Amino acid sequence: MPPTPSVEEHFDVIVVGGGHAGTEAAVAAARLGGNTALRVALVTSALETIGQMSCNPAIGGVAKGTVVREVDALGGIMGRATDAATLQFRMLNRGKGPAVWAPRAQCDRGLYRRAVRRLLEQHAGLTTIQGTVARLILADGGRRVAGIETLEGRRLGARTVVLTTGTFGRGRIHIGTTTQIGGGRAGEAPATHLSEQLERVGLEVRRFKTGTPPRIDGRTVDYSAVEPQHSELEQFGFRWSHFWDEAAPDDAVAAASALGGGHGALRPASLPQLPCWITFLEESGKRVIADNIGLSAMYGGAIESRGPRYCPSVEDKIVRFPDAARHQLFLEPEGLDTTELYVNGLSTSLPASVQLDVIHSVRGLENARMTRAGYAIEYDYYPPSQLAPTLEVRALSGLYFAGQINGTTGYEEAAGQGIVAGFNAALAALERPPLVLGRETSYIGVLVDDIVSRGVDEPYRLFTSRSEFRLSVRQDNALARLSRFGTELGVYTDREESVIRQNASDEAQAIALAGSTTITPAAANPVLASVGSAPIPHGVKIVDLARRQNVSLRELFAAADVGASLSRDAITTAELEIKYEGYLSRERVHADKLRRLGDFPLPADLDYGALHSLSFEARQKLTARTPASLAQASRIPGVSPTDLQNLVIEIEKRRRSPATG
Repeated sequence: MPPTPSVEEHFDVIVVGGGHAGTEAAVAAARLGGNTALRVALVTSALETIGQMSCNPAIGGVAKGTVVREVDALGGIMGRATDAATLQFRMLNRGKGPAVWAPRAQCDRGLYRRAVRRLLEQHAGLTTIQGTVARLILADGGRRVAGIETLEGRRLGARTVVLTTGTFGRGRIHIGTTTQIGGGRAGEAPATHLSEQLERVGLEVRRFKTGTPPRIDGRTVDYSAVEPQHSELEQFGFRWSHFWDEAAPDDAVAAASALGGGHGALRPASLPQLPCWITFLEESGKRVIADNIGLSAMYGGAIESRGPRYCPSVEDKIVRFPDAARHQLFLEPEGLDTTELYVNGLSTSLPASVQLDVIHSVRGLENARMTRAGYAIEYDYYPPSQLAPTLEVRALSGLYFAGQINGTTGYEEAAGQGIVAGFNAALAALERPPLVLGRETSYIGVLVDDIVSRGVDEPYRLFTSRSEFRLSVRQDNALARLSRFGTELGVYTDREESVIRQNASDEAQAIALAGSTTITPAAANPVLASVGSAPIPHGVKIVDLARRQNVSLRELFAAADVGASLSRDAITTAELEIKYEGYLSRERVHADKLRRLGDFPLPADLDYGALHSLSFEARQKLTARTPASLAQASRIPGVSPTDLQNLVIEIEKRRRSPATG
């Protein structure tokens, strides 16, 4: 494809937006370029805000922490930046099964942003450009994207473009019913021209809303009245690069080290670990909100858009749960260089004066100073049923969407989409086959399949319950699951491939060692007694004891004096594979069935309206969604098992008779 004429510069991939989706898309495209000298540009309205955490200063959580590790396993930077900026780490849901264990890190907002930018700029083929994108350059009669034009008058050509505009698409900030400010976030202008163009070319556009809580000055908090929540001290790192030899860090790890993260440590030990603080919104605060509910932008009629169900505003909590005695709040540090605290749980669109009254009703915050008011924001999104599973817009060749523009919510969901869109934009530019991650491979695969196949009617958030393979798709085995895709794509350095091979070898060795090593009662019984497990009268294989609940494979290896050279992470994964072997086997049978459905392609030009063996509803839904495979068709609401069976018969008939239809 020849370069687009009348442009200042031509790139293979242009990514619009420097948030979590955009930065991952840009890095994915740059990594995939490898030795092919793929040229990638990231265009954003302010270079200083690349990697900005617009809402809470934390990464990870339930299902989300697994996505961070998946992004990292595919060469992304969210995990590395988090490890360079962690102020507090916790593993959520540890009291439950491993399928729902969830790593979460509280971050220094400034360190995180600087780490992201530094990690971006290590890629020689990636250029960062400041500018506000006004419109897409279209070619082939408006059917193909050929670049972008900025408000500043710069025209940049591209083979493919990834849009990651977040909440900037005609963004409008609301504080109460009378204060409305155009903005993508506080202090930053919305992207209006681009939204208008996308609507003109025929894309369906809708509006969602989200919000953010007020911030307060930590020096004005009465800490004797709030409960501290301290960091867990066990070693952990989101990035798999923590396996690298401390004496010879690669550039990415060295960069993280320079920003405060230890390049050989599992956690950034050089950063002080700060507590969060727990308090509650109680009866007096609830009364303030109830008395002023009509002044809220949400309940006063200023906003009609739907917000996230699982991250409700404090007004929603009061209205939806009137009998709740109190609502928990977390006071989260913004960073080491500030005393500002983020009041998690108090997202609101009430007037600033009412927000202050609510804050002063909270125990420990009676004299707190509000440094920033909370607000709600409305923004454009484009129903993701308009996308292919590659995240390419079906109506505009070469254009990809990722992040909140697709109706999702959350840093991690944005990053997962960013890496998929970035890879596929680069693959298309290189004229290589696309990447589609199945549901059985990852939470990223679940996320993309959910939004493309089923669409969204509220801001989409990932949960472990959304995955039917959640025991197989865990946070501890992300590298083992996804490195085969990264290897096939060619995104790893030689050093990284060596680390991946070593980790796989360690996991295999751990399982083999557990199966071949006999442990004596003298060595095993103290370990068993420590967790209330029955003693053994004679020597048994370690694997038999490791199947017991709460019995640690690592401690059994130490007691038997074996496995000292194996990595901690590899032993953790081996233990879970041993403990849940039966359940995992059943899940893998289901995964194989789904994979076979995914291998049954559906022609892109198939006329579903002519397939009268399908129900009328199925024909309508399939025509609207144009699924790429039988697996995707199976998850479209309104398409029954009988429809799927008849669809297979129709496809096979057409294969036998090419002239048919």
